[in-house]
Amino acid sequence: MRAIVGGGNSAGQAAIRFSRYAANVTLLVRGSSLEASMSQYLISQVSKLGNIEVRTNTEVVDMEADSRLRALMVSSAESATRLPADALFVCIGGVPRTNGAANVGLALDRAGYVRTSAGVSSSAGAVDGWQLSREPLPLETNLPGLFAAGDVRSGSIKRCAAAIGEGSMAVALVHQRLAEIGAE
Repeated sequence: MRAIVGGGNSAGQAAIRFSRYAANVTLLVRGSSLEASMSQYLISQVSKLGNIEVRTNTEVVDMEADSRLRALMVSSAESATRLPADALFVCIGGVPRTNGAANVGLALDRAGYVRTSAGVSSSAGAVDGWQLSREPLPLETNLPGLFAAGDVRSGSIKRCAAAIGEGSMAVALVHQRLAEIGAE
């Protein structure tokens, strides 16, 4: 059984796609309904497919695994349940959680993603602007020495492999910045 966490369009599209190949797909939705976050046409398609189960008011609270995933512990208002599963996909949205970032001076784009690199010099929301004589390093925010990587970064491609690569790159860039200020 395949499980998908999420109640938005991405989760609905994933459930429909996986239903073509998997005997059973379970959509685990934290909210009370799909209507709040999924398009009506997707809700209609999901409801027509007999091998997709939608569980609302449900959260994954634990996983059982050895060399691979075996089961999920899911919690709902009614109870906690063990749900056998051999795959888990997380589709919980593309909204950045950067509400407090602007409060500490980070420049964000209009959608709330952190501006980095060349995007810093053109950032309308930068508190103090870029203060060094050099251009920002790749992944560097408007705060020299502070780097952003992965989905939270403006212009990222929103893929796991890219985020991993950017994270590795950020480590090297931190060392470069430390050498620049003589702290390494």
